[in-house]
Amino acid sequence: MELDFITLYIIILLNSVGFALVWLIISGSYKSLHHAARYWFMALMMTCAGAPLLVIGENSLGWTYAGNVLIISGFGLLWQGVRVFYNQKPLWVIQGLLVSLVAVALILFGSRQAANNLIIATGQLFTVSFTVWTLLTNGQRHAGTWVASGAFGVLVLGQSAEAITNILQLLNFLDAETYYQYAAWFLVAAIIGTSIANLGFLLMAVDQLKSELQVLAMRDELTSLPNLRALNERLPLIEKRAKRLQRPVTVLMMDLDKFKTINDNYGHFAGDHALKHLAQILQQSITHQGVHETGFLARIGGDEFCILIPDADLKTATNVAENLARTVADTPFNWKHNRLTLAASIGLTHWSPSQGTSLSESLSDADSYLLQTKRNSQHQQKPFKITTYQSPPAKLA
Repeated sequence: MELDFITLYIIILLNSVGFALVWLIISGSYKSLHHAARYWFMALMMTCAGAPLLVIGENSLGWTYAGNVLIISGFGLLWQGVRVFYNQKPLWVIQGLLVSLVAVALILFGSRQAANNLIIATGQLFTVSFTVWTLLTNGQRHAGTWVASGAFGVLVLGQSAEAITNILQLLNFLDAETYYQYAAWFLVAAIIGTSIANLGFLLMAVDQLKSELQVLAMRDELTSLPNLRALNERLPLIEKRAKRLQRPVTVLMMDLDKFKTINDNYGHFAGDHALKHLAQILQQSITHQGVHETGFLARIGGDEFCILIPDADLKTATNVAENLARTVADTPFNWKHNRLTLAASIGLTHWSPSQGTSLSESLSDADSYLLQTKRNSQHQQKPFKITTYQSPPAKLA
């Protein structure tokens, strides 16, 4: 079966235009994908420009050189787009050097068609190899990564065969007629490889958007802390680790005293600001006390926060809780020229794998102890002052 090169160039053009439109739409629709999609769009536009030049330049070396340089540049932009997708800096120096070497090699040695083909195939092999290396070393090998890498593998096979057959031509081991019996299939491999690679990029984009949605689903929008959903997903993991190591886990429940008063006196924006202020204090305090490496902090609703502290004994965990409450009281925040002092109540329970209950049941216990702490502090009349922290009765193994 003979394949017409002109037809194949038209297929390349139409294929590139189609994917270019897809990346243009994605670039304008999804902020997180804008930069990578823009690179991939420009790569395909260079292919769109290069393919017609190859048709026009069938009898003109100048146009052929220009078309090939554009296509090599397009492959380079595919590589840069992958780097940007994985938050790596574009390597413009390497790409510029590679394109320049291809252009110089074409001018110096590209007068023979076999030499021209060999130079272009070699240039594409380098850029595609760089792309595959970036895909496989980024540490995020999802389905799209494997699809794109496999597609570029097809392209590598096609361009390797292109390079080898043209070397054989230059060494007079293969005549042009025999070469052209297979040459079109090498181009077909490039078309298939590039098309499937773009589908792989689309799968990578879908994976990233899915990850972003998952992060949003697991994050509290106001404080950026993990939310109740994230806590429920983390609990089994912490419990499994605790059982494996036979180590305890302390559960702290905390909320703001008289939070409703802040909302009533200063408005809900002030209440939101107070919650963000509290979240920052908790994060900083937990970090300062060395709990952040193994601990877990979440806002589980309203003004209520949950802190899990693995491995700490009861005395250490109690000290952490007291320091948290004290730090909240000692760190007022300003709202429209008003200096407000917050107060936090904490309920604490100590869970051990030998208790025979699940870690999730301890959340209810800690919440009960939180209510007990609040009842014990109701005699305090000054708003936004710290309640006297009373270590609630903890369940010991």
